[in-house]
Amino acid sequence: MGSLNVYLATTLLDAEVYPPEDLADLYFQRWVVELDFRHIKITMQMDVLRCKTPQMVRKELWCHLLAYNLIRHVMWEAEQIKGARPGRTSFKGAIQYLISFRAVFSVTTQQQKKVLINQLLDLIATQEVPYRPHRVEPRVKKRRPKKYRLMNKPRGDLRAALIGA
Repeated sequence: MGSLNVYLATTLLDAEVYPPEDLADLYFQRWVVELDFRHIKITMQMDVLRCKTPQMVRKELWCHLLAYNLIRHVMWEAEQIKGARPGRTSFKGAIQYLISFRAVFSVTTQQQKKVLINQLLDLIATQEVPYRPHRVEPRVKKRRPKKYRLMNKPRGDLRAALIGA
């Protein structure tokens, strides 16, 4: 594979303190942070906050972050117990398994829950994301917004206007 040229603008100019290789490595590590933000916003459906007041928006944000960290903890536990490679487990896959097991947990005994937890961790650990070093993706929107107007009147008023038309 050929070499990859990266041009990085930085104020960290001392090459002995900040070797170019270290800066390049940090640049590529940012992809993991981008994925984490995407998981919080898109996978966890937090791209549009539903609350109206600042106090409730803060609560909604904290609840999403708490859920994110709890899911990450379950993933970490699955990796540790099942010997999976750390950081390679699918976040979306973990959420899907947690949701699918939710109903079963509510109707099982304590002994059955222990078996189910072990099965759940095993399934989560098998959802491995392939290693893709130096992955670069464009920052563009894939889907175009719909060409409908925003709803800025009560639904009943809009229905009445449609029926009256």
